[in-house]
Amino acid sequence: MTVNRSPEDSRPHVVVVGGGLAGLAASARLADGGCRVTLLESRRRCGGRAASFEDPVAGGLVDACQHVAMGCCTNFIDLVSHAGLGDAIRRDRTLWFIGPEGHRSRCTPSAWLPAPLHLAPLLLGMRHFSWREKASLAWGMLRLARSVSSQQADAPTALEWLRHVGQPERVITLFWQPVIESALGESIDLVDVAAARKVVVDGFLAHRDAATLVVPTEPLGRLFGERFVEWLRQRGATVETSQAVTGIEWDREGRITGVTCGESRIAADAVVLAVPWKAAGRLAPDLVVSGDDHLAASPITAVHLWFDRQVIDLPHAVLVGRVSQWVFRGDEHDATDGGYCQVVISASRGLLGGDRRAVVDQVVGELRDVFPAAQHAVLREAKVVTDPTAVLSVRPGVDALRPAAVTARPNLVLAGDWTATGWPSTMEGAIRSGRMAAAAVGAVVGLPVPGVVADLPRTPLVRLVVGR
Repeated sequence: MTVNRSPEDSRPHVVVVGGGLAGLAASARLADGGCRVTLLESRRRCGGRAASFEDPVAGGLVDACQHVAMGCCTNFIDLVSHAGLGDAIRRDRTLWFIGPEGHRSRCTPSAWLPAPLHLAPLLLGMRHFSWREKASLAWGMLRLARSVSSQQADAPTALEWLRHVGQPERVITLFWQPVIESALGESIDLVDVAAARKVVVDGFLAHRDAATLVVPTEPLGRLFGERFVEWLRQRGATVETSQAVTGIEWDREGRITGVTCGESRIAADAVVLAVPWKAAGRLAPDLVVSGDDHLAASPITAVHLWFDRQVIDLPHAVLVGRVSQWVFRGDEHDATDGGYCQVVISASRGLLGGDRRAVVDQVVGELRDVFPAAQHAVLREAKVVTDPTAVLSVRPGVDALRPAAVTARPNLVLAGDWTATGWPSTMEGAIRSGRMAAAAVGAVVGLPVPGVVADLPRTPLVRLVVGR
């Protein structure tokens, strides 16, 4: 079967391969810019890693891995708002930290102090640190904000850099490690200093709203796999699931002419390849670096727990000095029956030797240590979900290997959180990549397709403090 542009439709036809956040973001921008869009997703649902599964206890949906954004994620917020889905996110200004001894710290940036002074209440609120440790942490943040990172593969890692500038081991273990690993999805002894700097500057120092947590209040599978897809279709885009692209076609001049799905062919004026780097390498081996040789992934594990009662009395909390990193209360979604919670562990390669039972026992024991209601609750069900390729590992030198959206073939562009977006492998990075790809396509087909929206504005004081 061959699918071509209909005679009465003169709009450029763009095929977007991949229905993750990058592909969805690209499709939205292209539709807004006047293109005829066909989105092809190999799975049964769009959304990519922002996926959900059926709750085995209460029914409905729970997220395979809890995703959160931050106030600095301007393109994520804009995408959701533009699609009329703002009712599906909640903003929380308070970060809860629970220290090794169970002490709770309510850390809320100031709503009236100018950035970066707005962080003072957050830092002062960390009860598990002494005054000397708080001062060291503040000084370390300023040093990191003004640091200049090398792009070489042998450059120091974030852990090496923090030790080099004299950050106390306890501050590293109880702040830097959980914050950096949760934000970047990779171990602190592997991540690049530049990526850690971005977390500090963009996520904390740059703006009073930067560190605000943006939490989905309904399952991601519904938010992106259903509601956003329906919105795309209303905008005129064609969305086809269970459609695996098996090849890309081009003419003698090297221009892409379409894609194939088995025996079917879909003609296109341009193609956005919005799939993981291994899949992109298979479809366009001459345009994408060999993933296994140049790019590495980092795993994230989500431990899903169903108790006979609600055991978490906070909406979410960072557990420091423990195997568990983030815990989220299950009433974020309406599918649970009150006893569900989820613990997220980033950089989870080799976690407790891969023993899932041991992981559950460890996590449940830690929850019983810090949440009184969990001490006598009965665990009804547990599920451990590990995505071995959850995020791109942002190791030293990796940014030099991340490809730009534009390729050697002018009407084939790349998208995905692994491409060169200036952001780590996050929902924001994925959405930015899709919008950058869409703008690149617009330049090829001669349409003013909008790209990314601006970051949060920085005051002169912020620019003075961070140095650039």
